[in-house]
Amino acid sequence: MTPEWFSHQKWGSTVTFQLSSQWANSKSFFGFCLCIVIAFCSVSHRLKVKCTYHFRNKQGDSHDDLYCYLHYRYDMKLFDSAYIFVGFDPCLVVRYDYMFREYSEVSVEFQLEDFKGNLLPLNLYQVYECGVRLLDAKDKDNICRFASTRANYTSCPLDRDELEARFQAKRAWFQA
Repeated sequence: MTPEWFSHQKWGSTVTFQLSSQWANSKSFFGFCLCIVIAFCSVSHRLKVKCTYHFRNKQGDSHDDLYCYLHYRYDMKLFDSAYIFVGFDPCLVVRYDYMFREYSEVSVEFQLEDFKGNLLPLNLYQVYECGVRLLDAKDKDNICRFASTRANYTSCPLDRDELEARFQAKRAWFQA
């Protein structure tokens, strides 16, 4: 289940949110913290989680997409299990390219790839939820606190029944 600390959360594999007018200020922009919850049916691949950023301005124009890799797993054998992957992307190009100050919206799309860069077939896994937090210099203490409480959270296995119960509770809370 995506930790509450992630300010932008969405069911599925893509989260979209608005950016403030000062979001790309090079003095305060720290990067993005990323999270994805995945249930695997049967995976016996080396895999990596690709995170693609789609930036748009108020007119709907977009920038060339940026991407990073959230996590790598070597010789992973996952059968009927769920994992939460958490990572940090400093997204350095944003700090130095003034064009990013023009963008007011970003969509972050999460996909699984094998080590050759091929997308994994959707019948092998299901993305339950994803989350993104835009990090600012003022978040430094929160980043340290989050990192210390989630030391093993970069690839944390979850019991599938427990995961389903958590999602049902969260779904009910959102619908109320």
